[in-house]
Amino acid sequence: MIIEGYIDGIYYAVTAGTPRPEAAATIGVVSGSRHAVLLLEMHNGRETPAGEILDVEDAESVRAALEALTDNVRVRPSEG
Repeated sequence: MIIEGYIDGIYYAVTAGTPRPEAAATIGVVSGSRHAVLLLEMHNGRETPAGEILDVEDAESVRAALEALTDNVRVRPSEG
């Protein structure tokens, strides 16, 4: 899945599911925006504002965390 949103007004996009080695940054199953990856790294293993524990190895956990931690989140299927 592709997750897009804003962190402090800065746009980000990440792919959650299968890491891409060519991406700007990766953690667990997430690849893409360095800002989003750093945010996930800081919160990994901790409770999010939604009350769930973030696990960067689980795409659904990542989606839920980004929806709780960032603004104007949009989720769509990955292409291909």
